[in-house]
Amino acid sequence: MLGVVKSLIGLFVFVAVLALIGVGTHYAMYQKPGFYIWSMNPAGGFSQTKLKAEGPTLVKPVEEVKPKVEPLADAPVAEAEKEAAPAEEVKPEPPADPNVITLFDGKELGNWQVTQYGGEGEVFVTEEGEMEFGFGAILTGVHWKEEVPRTSNYEITLEAMKIDGNDFFCALTFPVKESHATFVIGGWGGGIVGLSSVDDLDASENETMNIEGFNENVWFKVRVKVTDEKIQAWIDDAEMVDLELKDRKISLRPGDIELSVPIGIASFQTRSKYRNIVWKNLPAE
Repeated sequence: MLGVVKSLIGLFVFVAVLALIGVGTHYAMYQKPGFYIWSMNPAGGFSQTKLKAEGPTLVKPVEEVKPKVEPLADAPVAEAEKEAAPAEEVKPEPPADPNVITLFDGKELGNWQVTQYGGEGEVFVTEEGEMEFGFGAILTGVHWKEEVPRTSNYEITLEAMKIDGNDFFCALTFPVKESHATFVIGGWGGGIVGLSSVDDLDASENETMNIEGFNENVWFKVRVKVTDEKIQAWIDDAEMVDLELKDRKISLRPGDIELSVPIGIASFQTRSKYRNIVWKNLPAE
């Protein structure tokens, strides 16, 4: 009999301890009365405890990390997302100066005609866009076959080069009111510069005569200016001619050069080249 009593007491103690553990475990997990996973209802009885969002947090949930998707380099961008690129400002070309006329375009002779002096050398346009004269027996040259824009208050510019020879490599003939004159560069053996003719005297005899040296294969810039009052001429930046026209007779030297009117370029037994031939009208002084 005593043995049965001890067994009942031991069972009671075990159940009591198990109940305490269940109550403590429930409270620790859910912070409210219950037994293990059963909660005590206010109306009586027990029901299984359900985990709720507002319930205790035993483990901090891992935040959802959304992967960052980089657009592919070659992927097309939606038109709506494209930023409108500012249009580049297109500046209009300045209007061409009607007073500036290009007489040689570097492609063909155009309005230049080979002058038939007799025994002239070959005249052609090079691949570099230059007009070249070959050796002639005497003169080689070209003349303008159209009317000139005017006969006074203008200037002509060009670049000339002596390739080979010992006489003038550029004789530029131009209008002077009702007459014509020639600006000779490197004549009479290669050094004389001046106007032909002034008061019937050619460039080697009149007051415009200068003596200069001209190396081969060098470009020289030639400029002739004609106004109502005077004729001026430059080689590069050096003024070679400054001639008042009042009471002066201007004419061409008699001979083949008379075929060079109204505008002409000639050389004498000399290979030469020319480029950038331009006419410019000037306001009356």
